[in-house]
Amino acid sequence: MIRFENVTKRFGRKTVLDRVNLEIQAGETFVIVGLSGAGKSVSLRHMVRLLVPEEGRVWVGEDCVSEASGAGLDRILRRFGMLFQGAALLQWLNVEDNVCLPLRQKTNLPDDEIRRRAEEKLALVGLRDAGDKMPDSISGGMRKRVGLARAIVTQPEIILYDEPTSGLDPVISRQIDLLIDSLRQRLGVTSVVVTHDLYSALQIGSRVAMLHEGRFVEMAPPADFIASKHPVVRDFLRSQGIVTLQDVRKAFET
Repeated sequence: MIRFENVTKRFGRKTVLDRVNLEIQAGETFVIVGLSGAGKSVSLRHMVRLLVPEEGRVWVGEDCVSEASGAGLDRILRRFGMLFQGAALLQWLNVEDNVCLPLRQKTNLPDDEIRRRAEEKLALVGLRDAGDKMPDSISGGMRKRVGLARAIVTQPEIILYDEPTSGLDPVISRQIDLLIDSLRQRLGVTSVVVTHDLYSALQIGSRVAMLHEGRFVEMAPPADFIASKHPVVRDFLRSQGIVTLQDVRKAFET
C-alpha cells in the first residue's frame, strides 16, 4: 500500500531520514514512535508529498507519490485523509461546516448531500448533535473528533494521524485510541499513526516501528516490540513504565 525505498531526507546538515525502507500493508494500523525530532512527522509528510526526499522514492500502491505532479498527484492524494496534530479546524466555521469543507473543495455534490455526509461522519465519531457548535466552544477531545470526521468525510482508503492524542488527558487519549481502532474496523481503512505515546501505539498498532537517528531500529507487532532486545527500544519502553503487554491493557481498563 505505502512503500519507502531508500528514502533520505536532510534539513541543512541534519539527516532526519537515512535510507529508510518500509512497507505498510493495506488494512493495517502502522504506528511510528520515537523521541522528539526523530523524524516521525517527517515520514508522514512524505506520504502526501508535503515533503520530498533528497534520495529514494515513496510509493502509494503503484504510484510514485514523490515524483507525481498535477492531476496524477491529485488522484493519489484523494486516497488520503489526515488528522493534524492540533485538529486544524477553521475557527470561523462551525463544526458541521468544518467537516463539509473537503467535499465543497473537491466535489460538485449538492449542498444537501454534503451536509448529509458530514452529519453521518459526525455521528460516527460520537458528535451527532455538535454540528452547530463553534470550535472554540468545544473541548480538545471533541476538536480531535471533529478533525477525524473531516478526515473521513471523503471516504479515503488511508488515514494519517499526526500525534492524535497530543495535549489530551489520559482518559480522553484512550477514547481517541479506541475510536481510531473502531474506524479501522468499520471502514476498512489503512491507518498510519505518528505518536510519542507508547501506550497508544501498542494498543492500536498492528505493527509498531521506532525511528532513531534516521532509521527504524525496530518494526514489529506489539508483543514482539515489547520483547525487543534493542537498547534504544528497551530504554523507550522503560521510560513509559511498560514491561509487558498487560501493562498496556491495564491502562485501557482503568
